[in-house]
Amino acid sequence: MEVNADILKHIELLVGSIGVSISLLFGIFLLVTRAERHKANFFLSIYLLAFSLRIGKSMFYNYFPIDPVIRNVFLAVLLAIGPSLWLYVSLRKHPQQQLSGKKYLWHYLPMLLFMALCWIIPNDRGTLARFIHYGLIGHIIAYSGYTLYELLKDGKKGTSHRERKIDSWLRFFVNTTLIVVILYFFIMQNIIPYYMGMAFLFSAVIIAFCIWWLQNPFLFKIEAQKYVQSTLEQGEIAQLSATLKQLMTTENLYLDPDLTLVKLSKKMGISSKRLSQVINQSENINYSKFITNYRVAEAKKRLVADEYRNLKISAIAYDSGFNSLSSFNAAFKSITSTTAVQYRNASKQK
Repeated sequence: MEVNADILKHIELLVGSIGVSISLLFGIFLLVTRAERHKANFFLSIYLLAFSLRIGKSMFYNYFPIDPVIRNVFLAVLLAIGPSLWLYVSLRKHPQQQLSGKKYLWHYLPMLLFMALCWIIPNDRGTLARFIHYGLIGHIIAYSGYTLYELLKDGKKGTSHRERKIDSWLRFFVNTTLIVVILYFFIMQNIIPYYMGMAFLFSAVIIAFCIWWLQNPFLFKIEAQKYVQSTLEQGEIAQLSATLKQLMTTENLYLDPDLTLVKLSKKMGISSKRLSQVINQSENINYSKFITNYRVAEAKKRLVADEYRNLKISAIAYDSGFNSLSSFNAAFKSITSTTAVQYRNASKQK
C-alpha cells in the first residue's frame, strides 16, 4: 500500500518541525538565562541555534524557493557549529577554565567572513559550490574530531557519579554530532537519496539530547566561580601542580594517614588556600579526591605485587595511607568500580 505523497510531505514537515522547534526554543532559553546557568551553555545555545536554523532552512527550501544569497546566509551558520561544540565541551570538562573574548571570537571569524561574502559566493550545483559545501562540512568534522581527540587524550574519568555522567554526556554529544554531519554529507552527495532524511535525523538527535538533559538537569547548573580574587596565574598554577606531583611521587606523602591540606601546603611552602586552588584548577577535583586517587593507585599496585600476596587487604589499605578499612573500601569501589578482593582475584587469574 503506497502512502499518499501529500500525506508523506505533511509527516516529514511535522517530524522535522518537532526537532527544529525544540532546538530553537531550548537554545533561546539557554541564551536568555545564561546568567543563571553554567557558562559553557552559552556555546551550547549557539550550537543549537545554528543547527536548527540550518535544518529549518532545508525544510523550508524543500517546499519554497529561496534566494541564493539567503541560502548562503544559512550556510554560513554551519561555521558556528564546530567552534561552539569545541568551546562548550572544553568549558564543561574544565569548568574553572578562564576564557576571554579574544580567545574564542576568532573561531567565529570564518562564519562572519562567509556572511560578508554571501553576495558573491556561488550557491548552485556547480563544482565550486560543491567544494564550498565540502569545506563547510569538513570544518565541523575537524572541530568535532579534535574535540573527541581532546576528550580521549584527557583520559581522566570522574571519580563521582556526577563527573562520570558529565564525561559520558560529552562523549555522546560529540560522537552524535560527528555521525549527524557524516550522514549529512552522504545525503548531500545523494549516497542517501532522501533530502528530508536530515530533518528526521535531527529530530531524533534532539529528542535523544532532551532525554539526557531531563535525566541529568545538573548539566546546566551554574557553578560557583571560585578564586576570582586570586592572584595566581595559569602558568604559576601549572608549575605548582608539577611540583606537587613530583613531591607525591618521590616522597610518597600520601602514605601518611594524617596528611592534611594544611600539612601539605606547608611542605609546598604556600598557603592552604592556594594549594586548594592549584588542585582544583589543574585536576578539577578537590584535595580529598586528589590524595585518595594516589592512595587507591598505591593499593592497586600492592594488591597485584608478589611481595604483598600474603598481606591482608586491611593491611594494604592502612599501608597505602587510609586510616580505616571502610573508607578504603568505599574509595576503591568508587574509583575502580570493583572491590579490592575482586581486583586481587582477577590479577591472580591472568
